[in-house]
Amino acid sequence: MPVSPELLKQLLRKQKDNTITDREMVLLRLYLSTPEAEEQLAGIDFSDMPEAAGQPGTSQEIRFQQIMQRIPRKPVRKIAWHHLAAGAAVAMVIAGIGMLWRQDGNTSSSVGMLTLKTGNGELKEVMLPDSSRIFLNARSAIRYPASFSGKTRSVQLLQGQAYFDVAKQEAPFIVESRNGMQTIVLGTSFTVMTDSVTRHLQVAVKTGKVRIDRQQKAIATLLPGDRVFYDIAKARARTMHTDPGKIGEWTSGEVRLSQASFAEMAGLMQQLYGITVIAGDSSVQQNQYSLPVKYGTAARPLLEVICIVNGNRAEWRKDSMAVIIH
Repeated sequence: MPVSPELLKQLLRKQKDNTITDREMVLLRLYLSTPEAEEQLAGIDFSDMPEAAGQPGTSQEIRFQQIMQRIPRKPVRKIAWHHLAAGAAVAMVIAGIGMLWRQDGNTSSSVGMLTLKTGNGELKEVMLPDSSRIFLNARSAIRYPASFSGKTRSVQLLQGQAYFDVAKQEAPFIVESRNGMQTIVLGTSFTVMTDSVTRHLQVAVKTGKVRIDRQQKAIATLLPGDRVFYDIAKARARTMHTDPGKIGEWTSGEVRLSQASFAEMAGLMQQLYGITVIAGDSSVQQNQYSLPVKYGTAARPLLEVICIVNGNRAEWRKDSMAVIIH
């Protein structure tokens, strides 16, 4: 979807003046990464841009390059140790860039849906149109609209775990997951984990108040520190209390294991990398683990360190998706 020359130059000026918003910067960089942008830029006159003043003999292409060189390469994500993959950026542009530009211009249009995914050991952050923030844990996927309209703000957690820091508004914020499950809030911070294999849903509340529904029937209401485990197949909920301060700690880009059991360590490896960790004997099952696990760390060297902690060794299966610790 082409962008008007006036809007493009307006964004470039805002970036130069350091008044551009994070969302506008995302849109600008995503648009400039598309093939259609190159073609459109060739026909735009940048001679009225401040950076081109006093250079009447310079071609428009060179003028534009001089303008772009003034733009710092700040990351799209606020998480410094992760950058959006090029393929994902292009997909986001194709799916929703036109809708997003039209929204900024206050022109009515259908709302596009964007999909964000993470791979092994990845963590991503996205800011929604209402200024709510989502941190997406490893091996997870979420769909969200390019703009919110109507009486609710709905997103879809397709798989995995996400932490939501919801901006307070009158319109309820709804996280939809499989089997008609809904997590409904007005303004709060909480995590939701959905597993399509085990058919379990986990919700933990850091601040505020959250209601869990299934097919429009209330299951539980949670306050800060409350955590619910819901078995979708058996339609059974189990609620417990935990330290609110520990909820969503992984959004910092690091998980700290502190005297964690073998099962807890193995569960973390499964969640982050999809790797099955097997105890070679009963003594290994008694191990405890205390170490930081940083997102972006490769699985093999991490597991080698985990083994060294307790004087064990790792035996990898041929497909590298399972490891036995002896």
